[in-house]
Amino acid sequence: MAEDPAPRHVRRTHTADGPPRRAHADRRLPESLGRRYLLEFDTEGLTAARSDVLVVGSGIAGLTAALGAAAAGRSVHLVTKSRVTNTNTWYAQGGIAGAVGAGDSVELHLADTVVVGAGLSDEDVVRAVVTEAADALRDLQALGVDFDMRSPGKVDLHREGGHSLPRVLHTGDATGAEIQDTLSGVVRRAEGVGIFEERFLVDLLTAGDRCVGALVYDPKGHDLEVFWADSVILATGGAGQLFGVTTNPTVATGDGVAAAWRAGAEVADLEFVQFHPTALDSAASPKFLITEALRGEGAYLLDCDEKRFMVGIHPLAELAPRDVVSREIFKVMARCGRPNVWLDARHLGERRLKEDFPTIWEKCGEEGLDLSRDLIPVAPAAHYMIGGIRVDIDGRTSVPGLYASGECAASGLHGANRLASNSLLEGLVFSRRIVRALEDEIPERASRIVSPAADDSTVLSLPLARETIQGVMSGFVGVTRSEGGLAEAASMLESMAAVLDYSLRRPAELEMQNMVTLAILLTHAAWYRAESRGAHWRDDFPQRDDEDWRVHTVWKRGRRPTKAPVRLAAVTTEGAS
Repeated sequence: MAEDPAPRHVRRTHTADGPPRRAHADRRLPESLGRRYLLEFDTEGLTAARSDVLVVGSGIAGLTAALGAAAAGRSVHLVTKSRVTNTNTWYAQGGIAGAVGAGDSVELHLADTVVVGAGLSDEDVVRAVVTEAADALRDLQALGVDFDMRSPGKVDLHREGGHSLPRVLHTGDATGAEIQDTLSGVVRRAEGVGIFEERFLVDLLTAGDRCVGALVYDPKGHDLEVFWADSVILATGGAGQLFGVTTNPTVATGDGVAAAWRAGAEVADLEFVQFHPTALDSAASPKFLITEALRGEGAYLLDCDEKRFMVGIHPLAELAPRDVVSREIFKVMARCGRPNVWLDARHLGERRLKEDFPTIWEKCGEEGLDLSRDLIPVAPAAHYMIGGIRVDIDGRTSVPGLYASGECAASGLHGANRLASNSLLEGLVFSRRIVRALEDEIPERASRIVSPAADDSTVLSLPLARETIQGVMSGFVGVTRSEGGLAEAASMLESMAAVLDYSLRRPAELEMQNMVTLAILLTHAAWYRAESRGAHWRDDFPQRDDEDWRVHTVWKRGRRPTKAPVRLAAVTTEGAS
């Protein structure tokens, strides 16, 4: 007998790794993802602090928010998971983009951002960010950030992937470290900012539908603490540690996004994870990033026959958008049977390489490689979470009193694929916008919140759990995906979801619960979007589908996924990849 036809909302797919299966069709998430708080607590008996503004995270987004709020006369507490300087910002090599050079303009920066964003960038957001870039960058310089100068008063600019001309301000190849160190020093000296390092965000606290603070764990004192605040700004960074190969530090486990999910905030576009094409292929973890600026200066990508392979694939060759380059590298690696391709910068010369890329020169030297004489082994690595907590143009989430900025947020700036060096800019500009938006807040305060008891009898093998998550995500939810693989990943991850039913306490255990939560959400988001676009590539749906999928995918605890329209830019996105 012939099989009954599928309902109209279900699309049947044929995959390379199995028989026809049903597409996601709004498959329900595990019930354990509906849990509100991770552990049992009563705020009445806990050490408590109160401020006007609580900032969680200490990269460029968090530090900018803390400085701005304090300058506006608000009391600020800044809580960070590790030391203030241990952030994704510190690892950013390439730089920060802004239309400040001769021949550049806001319109050109907007157009490049939208083309790379593959039709999902929101025009109002893009225009706000690229328009405010120049003032924000000048303020960074005024705080002491020392960008490289070509001549007095004229900043030096690099060109990176997806940019139509040089637009990236930098400090050698250690721009993130320069920004991080400068802002960290300013914040430590600022009046009105209390800094609490090595504090783990357990959960956001809500009274009614409003965020009123955060529950935080102090691993040194083995104590839970309450930070009450009129407004909470999440700047907790990304989640590269969900994958086995990443450029992100070990603290990047998506804690802020997971906590916002539990608090009832909408999350969006989680399927879009950007893999950086050129991480140094070594035994190190996290992987050392080799900045795109090196290719912008003329370095080539070579296959196993030492032939350039990006020429003819994309008009920008090695400077094509990152999703294009990463997918092509994986194809070449499969064809050659190698774990890497080669980056060739030999023709740039020793003096130029040493002067312009000292960090890369030194790191390659530690690996026994001479950048001016040797081919450098590189491969893609998980680098940036494009999706996250859904925010409006001023960083507001769907939970009153809660804001998000930087990599943990889904602002609509990046669309389906981030333009190189727009990430630091996003955190900088959005945090400034959030500080302005705080003027309109009407705070409500809570004095006590109680979370019910949960089972605390489990014993976990944390290294094995983390390794399992990373293996599943790298194997099935990486650069290329398929319905069969995503279904397999969902099944494997959901078998781990039972751990969310337990009331755990140690940061490593809580961190693992956050990783399970975000891995399941990301996998379902990738399974749900039945097309290929930007950083999301489905082998079973290789075409971009603007009719059904030119939308943001939105998820909320206790609700099925929905589609939100994109505010389309008034520039062409033809040929976006």
